[in-house]
Order: sequence, then structure tokens, then C-alpha cells
Amino acid sequence: MKKLKLAFTLLVFISLALNAQTFVAKDDSRNQATFESNAPLEDIVGVSNELEAVAMINPADLSSANGTVKVNLAVIKTGIDLRDEHLRSEMWLNTDEFPHATFELKKVTGASSLSDGKSASVKLHGDFTVHGITKSIVTDGELTYFEESEKTKARINGNLLKVTTDFSIKLADYGITIPDMVIGKVDDNIKVSANFVASDAVAAGNPQDEDY
Repeated sequence: MKKLKLAFTLLVFISLALNAQTFVAKDDSRNQATFESNAPLEDIVGVSNELEAVAMINPADLSSANGTVKVNLAVIKTGIDLRDEHLRSEMWLNTDEFPHATFELKKVTGASSLSDGKSASVKLHGDFTVHGITKSIVTDGELTYFEESEKTKARINGNLLKVTTDFSIKLADYGITIPDMVIGKVDDNIKVSANFVASDAVAAGNPQDEDY
């Protein structure tokens, strides 16, 4: 009886894994990540529109969801070119050596499945890496699944997964020190947020809809 239950559990797990869809976000400047500092003397918002993501998700069962989000830090724009250069320098993000921030999704909690067109508030568990240092974090997120329709194809072909998330990090935890010259202008606490739309048609190699 125990062997039968184990075999059944294994078959269910395999079935769920086989039903997982691969969603990909890339080459779309509407996908972006922002990094916000609110210091006593200055507020700074940096934006990167070079975000790539791959997610393996079965909308009917989120228990095995996993994926990766990668953001190019070398193209962050804050509105001041000189400040952008400083951010890329060895003193700060050192993007020559560490060009990307990444989030490796390990688990989703807070919702067990996704319904077409309905948003689900979730917790995203994973590893966040920046400046060569990785920390385990849990972020607030919202997932929305859209089955392909004439309306969704106005954005991109395929079934779609919309993801938004935000969380806070401390620069010191990732080996980034605030220089004396900008103390009061940059906060050690940085709010990170990302939003993107991924498609399973991109994963299958189908072209994106260019008529938008």
C-alpha cells in the first residue's frame, strides 16, 4: 500500500511538471526594474529597461514554480549622466565586473494556482544577487496569467504571465559602501521593484507581434 501511494504521488508530481509552461521575457523595453533611494538630502530613482526573465510555471499548480530574472545594471538611468557613471564605477556597483542583478526564484507561496485574467498576491522566495553577493530573500509579488486571445496578442503572442514585485535591500549587505561625499544623498536602504510580461510563445521560438 505504501509503495502504491508513493508511485501515485510520483505520477502526480511528474504530471504537474510536464504541464509547466516556460515563460520568457526579453527584448522588450517596457519590461523594467527600478532602484529607489530616499535619503534626507535627495531622492534618486534608477531605471533599467534591459530585463530578461525565464519562468517555469504550471498555472494550475504553483508548487513547483521556479525561474530567473536578470537585470542589466550597466544601463541604469537616473536622469543625470555623471551620476550614472559614478554608479557604474568600481566605487559603487562595479558593473564591469558585476554587470547584472539576478533573482533566482525557488518557491511561490500565498496562492496555489492562477486563473485566467485574475491577479494573485504571492510571496516569491529566492536568492537575490548583486555586486557579486547573494542573499536569500522573500518578496511581495503579484502574478497574473492571461490565456492567449486577440486582446493579449496586441501585446505579444502566446499565453502571458505578468509579474510585479518589490522589496528592499541594504547596500551594506551586498558589500556596497556609500562614499563620504554623498552621505545624506544616498540611503543604505534601496527599494527594488520589477515588472514584466513573459510569454510562452517566446520560449517556443515563435515571433513576437510587432504590430503594437
